[in-house]
Amino acid sequence: MNRHLQCHASGALEQDQSSDPMSRRLVIVGSGQMAELFCSQFTHNTDYRVVGFAVGREFIRTDELLGLPVVPLEELRTRFPPESTEAFISVGPVRNNTVRAAAFEELRQHGYRFASFISPKAVVSPDVTMGGNVVVGHLSVISSWCRIDDGVVIGSTTNIGHHCRIRHHAFLAGHTVLAGSVDVGERAFVGAGVTIRDNVRIGEASVVGAGATILGDVEPNSVYVTERASRLAIAADQVRL
Repeated sequence: MNRHLQCHASGALEQDQSSDPMSRRLVIVGSGQMAELFCSQFTHNTDYRVVGFAVGREFIRTDELLGLPVVPLEELRTRFPPESTEAFISVGPVRNNTVRAAAFEELRQHGYRFASFISPKAVVSPDVTMGGNVVVGHLSVISSWCRIDDGVVIGSTTNIGHHCRIRHHAFLAGHTVLAGSVDVGERAFVGAGVTIRDNVRIGEASVVGAGATILGDVEPNSVYVTERASRLAIAADQVRL
């Protein structure tokens, strides 16, 4: 099957003239590394054809990315109308995920439908319900009766237990573990390697730093971190392994 965008040894992406007419057109909102990542993921793992990128006019630094046009968000409906193109918000968890949430709401008001990226290497129970613009990364597992709302990002190798609720625009970095019936609040950020016990509530817009173990509720708009690893006063070749 021909791909609409092909990765070459240089890492660049170029348009394939033999595009599949049955593919779905997709515009990615964002122009950073995350946008490049999902351009690749949608290209090589789905039937979407990425046709361009969009960002606010004041953030445009180039008119082309990976061989595709970068258009002002203000002109999106003209260049890539919602009647023929779906959208995917590819923005990191800046400002407690408010930037991502605002972009999603703006495009929804303009009539856009949203693509989701569910890795073909993820395991998602048929009983899970999902909104739009959801990401489920490679080798992640989502168990039965979970609810994943709009705009949620679930990083690779994450394990989400049964009956969990991940609310709108929450961001779970890679290799996180949620036991059963965990409720992650809207726009919360859960860092890489976090473990959360069952029946815990992660408050709205809170931040849980990488590697933390959470055994009780996290207050809204709060920050929880664990101690950093400390350097020992010996050389590595003196350590017995």
